[in-house]
Amino acid sequence: MTRTIDTESLKRDHPITEVIGRYGIELRPSGRALVGRCPFHPDGGRPNLHVYPATQSWYCYRCGVGGDAIAFVRRLEGCDFRRAVARIAGGELHATVVGRHLAASSRPAGHLPGSYSPAERACLAAAVELYHNRLLGDLRAFAYVRGRGIDRQTVQRCRVGYAAGGELAAYLRWRRLPLRAAVRVGLLTPGGREFFAGRVVVPEVRGGQPIWLIGRTLDPVPAGPRYLGLPGPKPLLGWEEAAKSPTVWLTEGVFDWLALVAWGLPALALVGTYARTEALRALARFERIYLALDADDAGRQATAAVAGVLGGRAVSVTLPGVKDVSELAALPNGRVALLRAAGARQLARAA
Repeated sequence: MTRTIDTESLKRDHPITEVIGRYGIELRPSGRALVGRCPFHPDGGRPNLHVYPATQSWYCYRCGVGGDAIAFVRRLEGCDFRRAVARIAGGELHATVVGRHLAASSRPAGHLPGSYSPAERACLAAAVELYHNRLLGDLRAFAYVRGRGIDRQTVQRCRVGYAAGGELAAYLRWRRLPLRAAVRVGLLTPGGREFFAGRVVVPEVRGGQPIWLIGRTLDPVPAGPRYLGLPGPKPLLGWEEAAKSPTVWLTEGVFDWLALVAWGLPALALVGTYARTEALRALARFERIYLALDADDAGRQATAAVAGVLGGRAVSVTLPGVKDVSELAALPNGRVALLRAAGARQLARAA
């Protein structure tokens, strides 16, 4: 006899925002809804997906499709009803699935960060160079970064930049680089608009070559998302340097990561709260992982999920009176406070 599935209990135990969020889709409040990028069509970075927590439903105003959490998983993963239910109940939801869908809007299928053509790599490197030089000469943008506790040395070391907007296309032409390649990687929209305009930009660099970029708006009340990243799966930010150490600090945000780097600590950023299977496998190489994620419900849930996989090598860090590591960065004793909170007494005494 076929077992009856209590879908109402399933949806109550696994809210739709949690289900969609665990695919790595970033949602932000907009009235009574949460909005984000739709994985079912080439969206150009526009937030067409609307999620309604009150009714446990979603709808894309571009695709004209919607439903509940089960319908979302079925449509995204191409599975049947019972398989979708099993995946939700078991937590087997992978950001790599949505990464493939979102990446398809800007580049050919299977074209992942790190597998760029020579022209695409050259465009990424040129953008990082332009943005970095712009930040060092832009008083407002540099003051913002310094106000977040990030010093000039860290800015230079991590090649942090600022996209003033309206400069990249002209710069690429001057460098005789094809704009089509910049469009393919997501630096420019098909209409020529600069994707990161008005944002502090942080690259992930491997082997001296940027493979992915993420930008944070300077606007305190942004009309769109605070953070925008290039299409494709998010890498662990800071991997190349952190992998040299047996110990690592894992955090959520870009500025959390920059603060840890500024303090001389080997660090990685999830760039969100969801740790993909590939990320968890990579973290298993470390002897000890300090989990310094945000002190909110999402951060605590992510900490528990990562610690559950990594076991005794993971050390959960309760941040001392702040929401995240970046708030500690603005305090004169932030580094010491973090080390003490982590129980890293020997490091704290040496600080």
